[in-house]
Amino acid sequence: MSKSILEKIGLPKSAKEARDPKSYKYPGTPVAMDGNSAVIMCERESTDAAGAYPITPSTQMGEFWADAAAKGHLNISDKPLIFIEPEGEHAAAAVTAGLSMTGLRAANFSSGQGIAYMHESLYAAVGKRLTYVLNIGARAMTKSTLNVHAGHDDYHAVDDTGFFQMFAKNAQHVADLNIISHRIAELALTPGIIAQDGFLTTHLIESFLLPERELIKEYLGRPDDIIKTPTPAQEIIYGETRRRIPELWDVDNPVMAGIVQNQDSYMQSVAAQRPFFFDHIQELADHAFEEYRQLTGRLYKRVMTYRADDAEYLILGQGSLVPSAEVVVDYLRETRGIKVGVVDLVMFRPFPADLLGEILKGKKAVTVLERLDQPLAVDSPITREVRSVLNKCIENGRDTKHLAYPELSAYSISDMPAIYSGSFGMGSRDLQPEGIIGAIENMLPDGKHKKNFYLSIDFIREIPHSPKQKAYQESIVDSYPHVKELSVRGSENPNLMPRDAVTIRFHSVGGWGAITTGKNLAMTLYELLGYNIKANPKYGSEKKGQPTTYYLAASSEPIRINCEYFFVDVVLSPDPNVFKHTNALAGLKKGGNFIVQSDKKTPEEVWAEIPQQYQKVIIDKDIHVFYIDGFKIAREEATDPELQLRMQGIAFQGAFFAASPLMEKSGLSEEKLLKAIEEQLQHKFGSKGQRVVDDNMRVVKRGFDEVYEIKHKVLGDGTKDKAGSNGLAQLPIPKMMKEMPQSESQLSDIHRFWEQTGNFYLRGMGNDNLTDPFIGMSVMPALSSTFRDMTGIRFEHPQWIPNNCTACGDCYTVCPDTAIPGLVSEVSDVFDTLVKRVKKNHGKLEHLPKAVRKMEGHVRDLFASSKNGATVNDFIQHAIDKTIADADQDKELATEFEWFKEELGDFNFALTRPYFDVHEKKEKNSGGLFSITINPNTCKGCMECVQVCNDNALIKIPQTEGSIVKLNKEWDLWMDLPNTPQKFNRIDDLEEKIGPLETLLLNKDAYLNFASGDGACLGCSEKSVVHLFIATVESLMQPRIEKHVAYLEELTGKLEKHIQEKLMHRIDLSDSDTMSRIVTEMQNSDLTMAEITRRLESEHGGEPIDQEWLRQVTQLLAQLKKLQWKYSKGTTGKGRSNMGMLNATGCTSVWGSTWPFNPYPFPWANHLFQDSTSMAMGIFEGHMAKMAEGFKAIRKAELELEGKYDAGTHDDYFTYFTWKHFTDKEWLLCPPVVSLGGDGAMYDIGFQNLSRMMASGKPIKVIVVDTQVYSNTGGQACTSGFMGQISDMAQYGKVWKGKSEPRKEIGLIAMAHRNTYVMQGTLANTSQMIEGFIDGLMTKRPALFNLYTTCQPEHGVGDDLGVHQAKLAVESRAYPIFRYNPDLGLKVQEALDLSGNPAIDQVWPTYDLKYLEYGQERTMSLPMTFADFALTEARFRKHFRKVPRSAWNDNMMQLVDFLELEESEREGKFPYIWVVDRSQKLSRVLVAKPIVDSCEERRDFWLMLRDLAGAEPKPQEENLEEKIRNEVVGNIAQGLMQMAGGNGNGLKHMALGQPATADVMVEEKPSEGDYLAPWLETEECTSCDECIRLNPNVFAYNENNKAYIKNPKAGPYQDLVKAAEKCTAGVIHPGLPADRAAGDIEKWILRGEKYN
Repeated sequence: MSKSILEKIGLPKSAKEARDPKSYKYPGTPVAMDGNSAVIMCERESTDAAGAYPITPSTQMGEFWADAAAKGHLNISDKPLIFIEPEGEHAAAAVTAGLSMTGLRAANFSSGQGIAYMHESLYAAVGKRLTYVLNIGARAMTKSTLNVHAGHDDYHAVDDTGFFQMFAKNAQHVADLNIISHRIAELALTPGIIAQDGFLTTHLIESFLLPERELIKEYLGRPDDIIKTPTPAQEIIYGETRRRIPELWDVDNPVMAGIVQNQDSYMQSVAAQRPFFFDHIQELADHAFEEYRQLTGRLYKRVMTYRADDAEYLILGQGSLVPSAEVVVDYLRETRGIKVGVVDLVMFRPFPADLLGEILKGKKAVTVLERLDQPLAVDSPITREVRSVLNKCIENGRDTKHLAYPELSAYSISDMPAIYSGSFGMGSRDLQPEGIIGAIENMLPDGKHKKNFYLSIDFIREIPHSPKQKAYQESIVDSYPHVKELSVRGSENPNLMPRDAVTIRFHSVGGWGAITTGKNLAMTLYELLGYNIKANPKYGSEKKGQPTTYYLAASSEPIRINCEYFFVDVVLSPDPNVFKHTNALAGLKKGGNFIVQSDKKTPEEVWAEIPQQYQKVIIDKDIHVFYIDGFKIAREEATDPELQLRMQGIAFQGAFFAASPLMEKSGLSEEKLLKAIEEQLQHKFGSKGQRVVDDNMRVVKRGFDEVYEIKHKVLGDGTKDKAGSNGLAQLPIPKMMKEMPQSESQLSDIHRFWEQTGNFYLRGMGNDNLTDPFIGMSVMPALSSTFRDMTGIRFEHPQWIPNNCTACGDCYTVCPDTAIPGLVSEVSDVFDTLVKRVKKNHGKLEHLPKAVRKMEGHVRDLFASSKNGATVNDFIQHAIDKTIADADQDKELATEFEWFKEELGDFNFALTRPYFDVHEKKEKNSGGLFSITINPNTCKGCMECVQVCNDNALIKIPQTEGSIVKLNKEWDLWMDLPNTPQKFNRIDDLEEKIGPLETLLLNKDAYLNFASGDGACLGCSEKSVVHLFIATVESLMQPRIEKHVAYLEELTGKLEKHIQEKLMHRIDLSDSDTMSRIVTEMQNSDLTMAEITRRLESEHGGEPIDQEWLRQVTQLLAQLKKLQWKYSKGTTGKGRSNMGMLNATGCTSVWGSTWPFNPYPFPWANHLFQDSTSMAMGIFEGHMAKMAEGFKAIRKAELELEGKYDAGTHDDYFTYFTWKHFTDKEWLLCPPVVSLGGDGAMYDIGFQNLSRMMASGKPIKVIVVDTQVYSNTGGQACTSGFMGQISDMAQYGKVWKGKSEPRKEIGLIAMAHRNTYVMQGTLANTSQMIEGFIDGLMTKRPALFNLYTTCQPEHGVGDDLGVHQAKLAVESRAYPIFRYNPDLGLKVQEALDLSGNPAIDQVWPTYDLKYLEYGQERTMSLPMTFADFALTEARFRKHFRKVPRSAWNDNMMQLVDFLELEESEREGKFPYIWVVDRSQKLSRVLVAKPIVDSCEERRDFWLMLRDLAGAEPKPQEENLEEKIRNEVVGNIAQGLMQMAGGNGNGLKHMALGQPATADVMVEEKPSEGDYLAPWLETEECTSCDECIRLNPNVFAYNENNKAYIKNPKAGPYQDLVKAAEKCTAGVIHPGLPADRAAGDIEKWILRGEKYN
């Protein structure tokens, strides 16, 4: 660099000033944090503004920045931070560019697909010479599958943009290089990238020296500082000085940027950037590094080395690989004397060719390890560059006097090292020291010298896991004999932790608090003992309920190794089922500690739970075993029920210190330890309130006190032989999978998938996937989740109480995990099933089949008798005893009935009104048995079913070994029971939506089609709505397809006959003489039709066959047969799927597609976050073309049979035949193409794709699961969120108070397209939702289903409250439900339907608040505002403050009244809402302004909707005389009707003017038609809510919570009919309408007829 440039940037000419390290001005502040935090701790001091969009694993950077901005943090320029979260990464790059153009110091944070998405914006940023820094959490790209973990694909995807690029190896480098990047960018006027490995560095907590704020201020300065212009080119432009960050968009100095250039000027503008800008970066970077060293003592270079000077072999790489490689180098030098070193490529752009040329010269070999693979390239990116550098050095060596590349070294051939290229660690594949040793061994003289290889994976296993795998491997080797050579493994895997290190491994389950516990424990060790730490979570893609692992190491020495810790001192297992899927003792050192969760009471019971092979390991290695019941502690101490699971892990923090020798070694007192832990908890949870901190502290203390050691350890003592429980033995094939047919396609065959993949995952061996052609295709067969078992993540499960059940169906409707199906069975079917099971297990039966027929009569007689608390199971047992007694004690019969009893077990049935009483009333002995059965394989124990059951028919019980056995036995029987018979189907016409639609789930084929067994959170409402949708599709499609197949069969038969007749018609079979002669001549040979035809034609001749016709018609016949085969059997043996799905990236794609568990039975695909609707458009056209071929064949066959087929007319028509020509009947036979995504995918990043799809008119169906937050990336703000909602990137602080923008209403936007069916719904009204699904599926237009879905973790509610919160959302106007159907009319009010919302005529619905006052229960009727809903969720909680009674004053006013005030009138007033406290006392809660604003916004949206729908309330004059007359007549009629019923209560009701229990309203008969007043059998009501939900103005509950008709005129006649159709108990009778003016009234009268 020239002297003038050195002077301009303020550095001395010599950059080699050495000083005593103690004399450095800014040595750094010791801290421990992860890489994401390190970035923000620097950025928040240096930078003015950031634009970012959440994407794992860089999301936390944006969150932490937004949090600092919300809290009002001031940077070194004393300015508050600016943050903008736009709708996607492409927009975030543009936002950041805009910030930078105005002269602000700006930053962006992104990863993976986000980097690729913003790619084109990065070119433009460079061209504008912007100065922002892009922080990357480097992540694998979605090449074959989605992976959110570490990979360098994104980093290298943009290495052509002109950004300079650096890569940090650890948190220290992350912090320092972030600051240096800003310096380089601002000197060079070139934006920069600083990357770190996703998760492996971004989420790894480690100790380092954090740069001081004062350092940043001195080193970087303010953006508006005037500095010496650093380069001659810049001086030409700006003069001798310039603003540190130039303003490109400035009203005081306007220029045009981003211009258009043509052939005359574009090339010059590109070429000019190299000499005048890019070529300066290298020198400016070198001196930025040196300047930083002078201030801190920490020297960085574009390439850094470790023990490379004397090395013969080198490992070259970037990122977190480097520290591990350095440790391995030390080990190999010490143990083997191998001279090996490490090269850390800190800067990739500009590529440091000058430094590498010097470093690599004369080495024997270098292995370049890269965390990616580019198989179609000559080399991977770094290897390409290295090879290019070395070739240039060789070129220099050819003529040393005239160097071709003066900046590079000159090589002779002997100076040239051998180059090896290895791929490793893609998608965070763990890289143990073994892998690095393998890469080094490959280079050695006796190594295999593989030029290109993959580290630490297997293409072919040395020792196959099974004979089938051995045969399979042999078949691969036969075709690919050298494929095994692609893999490299090392000869040893040494323990390279520091000698005094304490290494800990956690085994837990997602959502149980292990990550939080690990972090807290790490920080306690760091802050209390001053240890160096590394805390490394192993995250999976599934959020809750799946096994997780956490690694933690602490040492007085630096911990350099960066991998999963195999050699550990302590294993903590909050997962009590760990031995069922993992070897939890693997790597646990001799004398180590193992602490496990157990609810057992004694050490002996806990020991007996450990499988014998692990007991042996424990005894042999003298492992200390401790146990603790963390769940019990958490249950007893957590005041918030939703925190119980998460707080269990915290108990293990106390247990760790009590059980490990660490306290004793370090001289820690209990008091000092607990104080340090409390400080950590305060830091972690203080923002959530002191109560949360106190809860956690009590759990820690009890964990410390209540951990117990097992002293008496005897092999096999008290235990059953549990060998193989870790999965080492061959697993049995799951029953549901066993019943699936084998597919003709290997790709879709679940049995092949089970053998090669599934069973290994169930045995805890998923990490050992073979690298084979199938995994290269990256697809899963349908329903592979059926071999998953959720038993291990439950601690409680539901138990059904049959005698309390009313068969309302709420439980099976809302269950997210398809785990609690309802079923109706004939008594005879139950008995036949049990007999078949007995016969299967015991062989031939002599007496039982006949005896059960007789027994059925006994059972039905018992059903008719008084129950007295007996269950159906009791009745059956009683009937068995009676049948045996009637048979005179026949021993054989008694034995067979004992077998029968064994098969029945405790399986329960209920005699319910809709399925038993109603049928028995119509026809004796026709009633069915209703049952609810728990699927133990899919139930996660969320208890949503218990929560929604108002009949106490479901209770939660602790899970025990006995209860698991019982659940499995009952489920096994349920699987054998026949489907619900058609006679119990209460839906008269599904397409017309007649009947209680939720009962479609009583069809096994509909309920179980969605298999569950996936990775969704407990109680996930997304899954509940997806299940309902799939079941609706199946229920619509199955009967259509059944009819269609029958028609195809009929059509095929007719066409075959038609062809035969037409062929035979050409032959005269009426010539009897000729026929007689032919028969005589052929009497000694076989008589065939072909020979008879030949002879007849030879006698008389024949008409020539139209060969073209015959060819076409036989092809047509073949097409029809193939089509019939596809529907009835097909490739998979299960026929054609009834729908297909395109799933946007998000929660739904993660829980629904994480390898190897697929819960879906149909084709499913994911592409990217934003484009599922665009992909659906392409899929739709291809899919419809396939459907068109089938319909063409059918239509041609029909024309042929009618004799109307005319090639001249029809061939051209069929050539251009598309889905637009389908008839309605054909359209309804097409499996719908469905796009599924969350609010992020549909409201934000993919909104343009969605809008274009709707505009296209293609009838694609879109499901939006609206959680109002980016759930998958951890809960960031999105445009569907409510005002005041607190979430990541919309935090609560001094400056921000949560989300300030109004909610985007995608339903309204979709309506604006005018061609799209729109339904907005929630689980609070599943009837409205299913009706909407049906309408949207049947219409031949786009359909958007926007569905409120509770996200329990991000909303801050209990796992069982999905439906409860949905109900509050509807009732509070937070989420109005509606349907918009353009088929109903052009005007909005014709097409828009608000039915299903409560109190449509009111601004706010009302509810009754019950409270205690002076010991008496009182009730207050209150408006249900948005605030009343918001108070129940943690995401709004900071906006509320409870006021003690002593502070109540006259300035407080109810929120609903406050909302009516003008802004000027609100001064000095404090709005509140009424609530009840834990003791049921009345309390006031103050409401902050953001919630007031949100209430107004929600109110205004409701008023807008109501106006659009023409549903504004119309004032009516009250006819007092008519009202009194109707009331009197009504009361008399009610009383008379009740007296006719016989219990005499009617007289009392008449006297008191109260509604009678059989409610009738009598009015004067109208002049036209007959009138029949509606009535309701109140005493038989089961309180299912259906009628109340339908129209609460017509129906109401009495004091006994039984329904009556409050006012039949308060709604249209159709509401009475719908209520009758949906009524579970069948007690509503709609009568006949008085007013018959409505256009479709006759239809409703006809539908209501059967209920009168």
